[in-house]
Amino acid sequence: MAEAQPRQLYAVDDFWHTSPDFFLLRVGILLVILLAAYAWCRWGAPARMFSPLVQLGQTSLLVYWVHIEFVYGRLSILSKRNSTVPQATLGLLAIFAGMLLLSIIRTRTKGRGAAELLAAFRRSPHRCKDLVVDADCD
Repeated sequence: MAEAQPRQLYAVDDFWHTSPDFFLLRVGILLVILLAAYAWCRWGAPARMFSPLVQLGQTSLLVYWVHIEFVYGRLSILSKRNSTVPQATLGLLAIFAGMLLLSIIRTRTKGRGAAELLAAFRRSPHRCKDLVVDADCD
């Protein structure tokens, strides 16, 4: 599109770094992802069952703060600029699973005092309904 024009916007023409076409391609991909997320939340499974997207959205600030520490901070799970694609993929899956677990724990324990939570942890494991609402206990 812009590459075929007689005048160039940039002195150095590099598709992967300075091309308006590449920018518009990335914006288009993000819009498709946004449409899919909207359709999933509006008409998909979250109305009937558990949805990770909705769950993470309920605790987005906490998830954002903690994930920054694991990805960029002192608690980083991967080495900086030294990861292969499979390592980065496993790291992404680990961060996603960890943040989803953190979000579930936060929403299920929200509003309970520290003393009540500690007392629930000290009780027998067969009384898990004291800590988690609507849990499947054995």
